[in-house]
Amino acid sequence: MEKKSSLIRELERVASLEYKDIGSHLLGDRIPIGFFCPYVPEELIHAAGALPFRLMGPPARMSHVQAHLPPNCCHLVKSSLEIFLRGELDFLKGIIFSHTCDTMQGLSDIWAFQKRLPFQFNLMMPTNVNSETSRPYWKAEIERFKGFIEKNIGEVTPQNLTTAIQLFNRIRKNIREIYQFRRTLPEELTGADFANIIRAQYLMDRNQYQFLLSELLELLSHQKKKEGHLVPLYLAGNMVHSAPYFSLIEEAGGTVVSDDLCSGARFLRLMTREDIDPIEALTQRYLSSFLCPTKHGGSNDHIETLIREVEEAGATGVIFLFYKYCESHYFDYPDLKTALETKSIPSLLLEVDDPATSQGQLKIRIQAFVGMLSPI
Repeated sequence: MEKKSSLIRELERVASLEYKDIGSHLLGDRIPIGFFCPYVPEELIHAAGALPFRLMGPPARMSHVQAHLPPNCCHLVKSSLEIFLRGELDFLKGIIFSHTCDTMQGLSDIWAFQKRLPFQFNLMMPTNVNSETSRPYWKAEIERFKGFIEKNIGEVTPQNLTTAIQLFNRIRKNIREIYQFRRTLPEELTGADFANIIRAQYLMDRNQYQFLLSELLELLSHQKKKEGHLVPLYLAGNMVHSAPYFSLIEEAGGTVVSDDLCSGARFLRLMTREDIDPIEALTQRYLSSFLCPTKHGGSNDHIETLIREVEEAGATGVIFLFYKYCESHYFDYPDLKTALETKSIPSLLLEVDDPATSQGQLKIRIQAFVGMLSPI
């Protein structure tokens, strides 16, 4: 289908743009505001007329960052600071950091010291989301974020914020449908295509993205279900969707039917309510869904979420795909692995330092794991 191919090619084009090319090829009328973490309420940025632009740690040759960071930092932090110091992010008008790991908090200080961008905001998400004080604190923090946005970008009216919430809910709903489609017809939408679809949303105007996504879903809805021959896998970790990793899995005979990646199904778990005050709705959403092991919602929260989603997706194995030096995820890993073993679900841990050089090292291990799960 030519139209389907053209839509996928457009999303691939967006996903593959280097940051230094973004300014002249993509931004349009909305001023770009950078962020790193799904705990940043993108709806507020969009409602002010700006573009929430997510930084996702592209492959980068490190030549500047060594003077600012120790080597035991994850690739997301190192590569983001590297391209920032090169001036490749000068098109951004501001940057939003959220309170997650120690390394990201350190990056926030280094970033502010450079004074290259017009403004910076540190959003302080509470660590213990079940604390009695976490909800009022988080709501006040969202209000503080709203005030900062209005001062530096533009007014956020209740109507504009409600409209933004509705838009982002539609996007989440449509991406859920893409996930469902991948479970039944994985060979009609390759893993690389799927990764590019997910990745593109963080780099482009969300209204335009929603239009392309709706067009694509309309075409996919006419595809007939087929018997799949790929091994269904669940992909978990601190990384964002990247086409090469999905391709490696498919080349080995597997397919990712669901995930717990930082850019994927984590942010689909709950919609934002549209029938209450929008600030209260955003407060509820971000405190009611497990998004990251840097937050504590209960000792079994991550385990229960993982087991439930693996079983619902029909995955026969789990691949943990971790950036090296991410203590938060590595602290959780032994308990997650043990929980999977009690359910007789095999798992594989893959560590990535530099994505540009790691793929060849991972290929054989993925092939062996998928081969072990393949029916005889």
